[in-house]
Formats: sequence, structure tokens, C-alpha cells
Amino acid sequence: MAASELTDRQVKVLRWIADGCPERSWPDESHKHTARALQSRGLANVSRKRKIWTATITEAGRYYLEHGTYRPDPACETRRPRRQTTRAQATPDGPPSNATARAMSRVANRPKLTEVKQTKREIKETYMRYKVVVTRVQVAERFVRSTSEEEAAAKVQAEFDRPYGYFGSWKTTTSEIDVIEAEQTTVIGPTHLSNEGPLLLSIKDAGKALGISYSTLYQMMNQGDIEWVAIGSRKYISREHLMEFIKANTHKGYYVAQ
Repeated sequence: MAASELTDRQVKVLRWIADGCPERSWPDESHKHTARALQSRGLANVSRKRKIWTATITEAGRYYLEHGTYRPDPACETRRPRRQTTRAQATPDGPPSNATARAMSRVANRPKLTEVKQTKREIKETYMRYKVVVTRVQVAERFVRSTSEEEAAAKVQAEFDRPYGYFGSWKTTTSEIDVIEAEQTTVIGPTHLSNEGPLLLSIKDAGKALGISYSTLYQMMNQGDIEWVAIGSRKYISREHLMEFIKANTHKGYYVAQ
């Protein structure tokens, strides 16, 4: 980034430094700060030894006083854009070079990504989730005392319209089950609970098997929600305790957390 042009104040202080810093009554000490700014631009050198402040002008500063602009950087003039070349290029009309042939051989011998993805896919099992609608027709019988059919039907309708009203025992006469939607889902199999695995699982592996985080499982262990085994300074959870925990916390219907 090119430096900005000097202000009149900076040019005045630069000429004063070029004259050898003669005795002059400056209104304040701001000329020293200006000299520091000129030093950062490479136009002057400022030093302070034994409480004596001195400043000298550089060749770049003299060039600025003579031409009114910064001296061009020789490195910028001689610098040429570098051409981007490849290590091995094939000729348009000939076979590829030895380096290119070796690179192509390495790519051909590299394991394909499809094979790696296939290995990971074997761990998973594919399931289909179906949306099912059930329609059924129910019939209930009830004896009602009334003077007419219309009045009997009105009494039954009034009783049936009451919230949570008990009308009688219902009997299903017909039912229909329709599958209206299906979508594919992928579920990771419980590899950590296979029969060939170890009897004890670390907290991390047990959390993966249950599908919960490490911190959640560790808090459950401290609260006594799940049993664990101590071996030395480490804690483990047996497969039996995992299955007992799942069985003890399996519910049906509406459940209210304690």
C-alpha cells in the first residue's frame, strides 16, 4: 500500500531536520512526534541518548524534499510476475511425461471413495417409515325410556355430546387400514451391544449405545439412575445393566415424568 503524501507540517519538520535541527523556538513538543511519524515512513532517523534528542534525514527524505514524492522502490520495478507452471505437463501431440505417468499411477492405485462409503453403509440398516390411517365403525346399544322415537334419539344424542360421557360398551363392526405415505429412514444398528463385544463398556461407548451424551450418562450414574462398575479409577457399565435400565424405563401410553 502506497504511503499518503506528507502534510505541510510534516514537510516543514522534514526541512528542519535536513538543515541539521537548528535552534528554533517550537510552540510545543509536537515536532518530536512529527519526527517519529517521518521515521516510520523511512524519511528520518530519530534517537535519544542521555536525554539528548537528535534527528537526521535519510536519503528517502532528501528525495522527497527534492521531488515532492516518495522514492520508487527498486524491488517493485524489477519484480516480474511469476508464471504458474505445473510439475509435469503432457505435450499436446505426445504421450504424458514420466512424472505425469507416475501421478496417474498413484491416482489409479488409490482406494475409491465408493468402496469406503460402501463399508460405512454396511454398518447401517435401512428402514421405511409408513404413515397409516385406521378407520373403524363402532356400534353401541342403549335402552332409553321415551314417549317417541324422536325424543329417544334426542336423549341419546344429548348424552353422547357430553364431554367424557359414558354411553355404553362399543362393538367394532368394520375397520379399514390404509397406508397413505412412506419415507425411507436410516438407523444405525446397536453395534456396541453386539453379542461378540466386551462385557463392560466405557461411559463414552455406553452413551453411544443409549444415544445420549457423555455428560448426561455421567449425571445419571451419579444420581443412581443406572448401575456401574468401578475398576481402579475408571468407571464402566455392563451390558446387563444397560438392558435392565432400558427395560425399567420402557413405558406404554401417556407418561408423566416424575
